[in-house]
Amino acid sequence: MFKNLSYLWLSLAIMALQIFLIDELSIAMWLRPMIFPLVVILLQMEWRPIWVLLTSALVGLTMDLALGGSGLYTATIVPLAVIRRGVMYFTTKRSIEHGDQTSLLSRLSSRQLLAYTSMMMFIHHAMFFIMETLSFAHPMQLFATIVCSTLLSMLVAWPILRIFTLKIVSK
Repeated sequence: MFKNLSYLWLSLAIMALQIFLIDELSIAMWLRPMIFPLVVILLQMEWRPIWVLLTSALVGLTMDLALGGSGLYTATIVPLAVIRRGVMYFTTKRSIEHGDQTSLLSRLSSRQLLAYTSMMMFIHHAMFFIMETLSFAHPMQLFATIVCSTLLSMLVAWPILRIFTLKIVSK
């Protein structure tokens, strides 16, 4: 119960930080950090897929309503829930066992956690910006936007990620 309550508070804090602070910053038109995918990225790997899908849909719907995304946030975060196990295996070569009750994220090395999170953030940013523009007229600008926004998002998300894995997951 403590872990689930901690996940809930962390999720609310991340979404509030995204809505009230990060989304209000106007850094540059090609720099848009998004840390709210951490809510889905940090869900326990042992959760049933239906709960992960429902949670990601709720996060996307909340972000759409708060930021006026017209379904864009939901359309780009729900696929993360579907592919996260595959990305975890691809980046860390660790599989998720059904009987395992200890959190997989707490057992990852910093390098593996960085690889997993970076890949998931890159995929989310790529889907988001491609769906937002719906054009490949300026592919280099689109690619630069995806890469720079992902790097900035990881720079903001990494301290949150480390605190989460050290304090909440390890309990």
